[in-house]
Order: sequence, then structure tokens, then C-alpha cells
Amino acid sequence: MKRYLTILALALPAVVAGAFAQETPGVSEAAIPKGTVRLNRAPVAKEVLKVHFPRPKVYTLPNRLRVYILEDHRVPGTTITLMVRAGSLYCDTPELAEATGAILQDGTTTKSGKEISKLVDDMGAELNTGAGSEYATVGISALSDFTEPMLDILADVALHPSFPIDRLDEYKYRRIAGLPARKSDAESLARGLAGRVNYGTTRYARATPKKEDINAVTREAMIAYHSAAFRPNGATLTVVGDVNPKAIIARVRELLGAWEPSAKDPVDPEAEFAPKTSTVVHLIDRPGSKQTMLRFTNIAIRRNDPDYIPLTVANRILGAGSTGRLFQHIREEKGYTYGAYSGFSAPRWPGTIDAYASVRTEVTGPAAQAFLDEFHRMQAEPPPAEELERAKRTIIGSFARTLESPDSILAKTMEIVRNDLPANYWDTYPAQIEAVTGADVQRVARKYLGEGRIQIIAIGEGSAIEAALKPFGPIQKYDTDINPIAPARPDGQ
Repeated sequence: MKRYLTILALALPAVVAGAFAQETPGVSEAAIPKGTVRLNRAPVAKEVLKVHFPRPKVYTLPNRLRVYILEDHRVPGTTITLMVRAGSLYCDTPELAEATGAILQDGTTTKSGKEISKLVDDMGAELNTGAGSEYATVGISALSDFTEPMLDILADVALHPSFPIDRLDEYKYRRIAGLPARKSDAESLARGLAGRVNYGTTRYARATPKKEDINAVTREAMIAYHSAAFRPNGATLTVVGDVNPKAIIARVRELLGAWEPSAKDPVDPEAEFAPKTSTVVHLIDRPGSKQTMLRFTNIAIRRNDPDYIPLTVANRILGAGSTGRLFQHIREEKGYTYGAYSGFSAPRWPGTIDAYASVRTEVTGPAAQAFLDEFHRMQAEPPPAEELERAKRTIIGSFARTLESPDSILAKTMEIVRNDLPANYWDTYPAQIEAVTGADVQRVARKYLGEGRIQIIAIGEGSAIEAALKPFGPIQKYDTDINPIAPARPDGQ
């Protein structure tokens, strides 16, 4: 296996440097390397970045725990992460899963939280635990000299938490204390409302918990959930850094080999969500607001969808950065906002495509129209060749830079594993990006940004913006707990 440092040294000068080259005063045409073409009057290499993506060593223990080890001896550090299929999607009460993940590090059956903190501090390490939608995680990093004691701490925290009642009480206090801020923050409200619009009242919406949900979590429930959900089948342990794989796997077998699997592997909850067929304006009144938080959203794709690659390029053109059309049109030309962007998520269930900006209240209507105009332009005509090539070069260059980080490499390896992607996915990624055509961009824009699909979310002074939003569709109002106030009607009343 070739080291990725060597790969970069050989590949990047021909591709990344050329791809991002800018015209240099005083450089003659004769000095421009052969095999380049002119775009923006700058030499651009047309050769696609060749990558042989480094493969970690993979081990599967008898209890079905999978271990991925990636050696990197350039820096004397190690990062270890355990991911268990015990996120909020697998729990009947999502707040219970989040609390369980958050308090893992606050004590075990043999050590108090303070004792764990001292061990971590003495190593100069960093220990983090938590739970997201899919996974509960335990992560620790420090100098490689401490790899073995780091594994000891990680195994103890993951397998033998004590869930001290005082730490649970503190967790509840912090969560409840933060609820008012969420209900008054426009971005938090917009994200929450987007979840409700796209995923309804299912767990995938990741709704803001209510006070009673938080208070309902008990230590006994956490112990029971941990016992049922924290199992090695469906779990992965990743180790990256200046390590000896043989020594690592030997120690892992000692610490985690007796960890008992559950009778059945975790099963994903049902996750079929259809895009909407007509645009509705979803409005939360935020009295006194000087700005309107606008968000345009729709159900999109899973990570293993073939549209992922062309949608990546389309999103880059539309609004993935300050060179995107949204930023250039809505900020630079119109001056409606400090920034307008787009993005899309693609987990193992249908994700979303989103575009967003905070705009002055008085320009809410024109700003919303400007977003829709850009969506329409993406569908009506393929991007100019120059714009398309610039977007693809940017994506490929960004990918190349991730190869400098072993943590990023292992994260991308896990992306393959979690999403059932081909083993050579990242080897061929630059070529896949390069193969995207203007017609591909136009096709996915029509599919995901098409007429009637986009839902409009607005958080702002209702009395000042409601009339301006009526032309875009029926208005559905919500309170700050994201509960519908009344059914949407075509007249917006």
C-alpha cells in the first residue's frame, strides 16, 4: 500500500496546483505547461487526480465488533473512537439516548468522574462521549505513548458506566436551562421547523425536547438502555495514529473480547420520506425581529444514491461557498444579507437539500424571490463550462487536502462502511466528479429544486412579512414549540 503522503507529492503538483493556478504577471505563454487549457485566463491541468486510497487494517472479533486500525507514524499521536448503534433513532425516547451518551464519561463502577478526569488530564488527553441519531460514541486522543491506557479508559467508560445521579441532575438542569434560548433563536427555530416539515413527528425530525421529556429520564432507565443497546454487533472501534496494529488488536481483545453481543443486530427504523409536491410557506412569528430567517428545504437523497456525485457539483455551483450563485446574487448584487448558502445532507436515510440566509425584514419578499430565481436558473439551463469546471476543481482540490489527515482518511473509510459504498469509492471519487456534465447538474436541479418541491420556512416579524410571503404559497403558522397553529389555506389566513 502506497503511503498517501507519497501519493500527494506525486499527484497534487500536476492537479491541485494547476487546477487552482491564477494568472501570474510576467509569465509568458511558453512557460505554461503543455496539456493545460485556458479557463479564466489561467492554466488548468486536465489530468484527473489519481488516488489509491489508504486501507486500514480490519479485524472482526468473535463478538462481531469490527476494528479499523490506520497507521500514521508522522505525528506521535493516537485517536481512538468507539461507535455503538445506540443513537436516538434506536430509542423509544430519544432524550434517554442523548442523556445516556452524554453521561457515560461521568463515572464507572470502579472510578468516579473526578478520577477519570484526573487520568485523562495526566495524559494530556481529551475524552468525549455523546449520542447522535445513529451512534453513541466514546472518543479519546493523546500522545501515542498513552495508547494502552487510553484503550483502558475507553473500554471502562463504554462498558461499565455508573450514571451518577448527581451528574444526571446537572445534565437535566443544563438541558432545561437552554430551552428558552432555543425557542428565541431564529436559526434553531428554522432548523427545528425544517425537521418537522420534512420528517413530520418521527424521530428523524430531531425535535427540541420538552421539559417533561428531559425530566422523565431516570438513572434506572439509562442503565436499562445501556445494557440493551450498547452491544458489539453493529459497533466499530477505530484507531488512527502512531500505533502498532498487532499490539492494539491484542489489547482490544483483552478489553472488549468478552463484551456480549445482542441476539439480533440493530435494525434501522423505517425511513421512507417522500418529497412534497406543492410549496407551502411555514411561518413562525418572532415579534420584534429585525431580520427574517429564510430557509428553503426539501427531502433529497441517501448517501448511497447515484445522484450524490452530481448533486455535490450542483450544490457547489448553487451555494456551497462565497463563490456560489446564491452568495453572489443575493449578497453581492442585491445586498439583502451578509451571506446566502446552500447545502445537503445524505445520511443512510433520505436527507435534505437546504438553502438559507438571514435577510432584512423589509426585503423578505424580494429575497425569497431571488432564491427561487436561482433555483429556476439551475433548472432552466446547464451551467457554463467555465463555472462547471471551477466547481469540479474546487471539490477535487478539497478532497485532495483531506488526504493529508489520517483522521479524515479513517472517517472516509467509515463512510464507506456505514453507507454500503463500493470499496474503491474514494479511489474513483475524483474521476466521478470530473465526469459530471452540465446536463447532470440540470437534471438533479430539476429533481430536487423543481416546481412545488421546495418548502419555504420563515422566522421573523409575522405582521411585517406575512403579506410579502403570500405569493409563494399557502401559509402554515407554528408556535415556538413548532406546533401547527391552524391548517394552511391558500389565502394564508
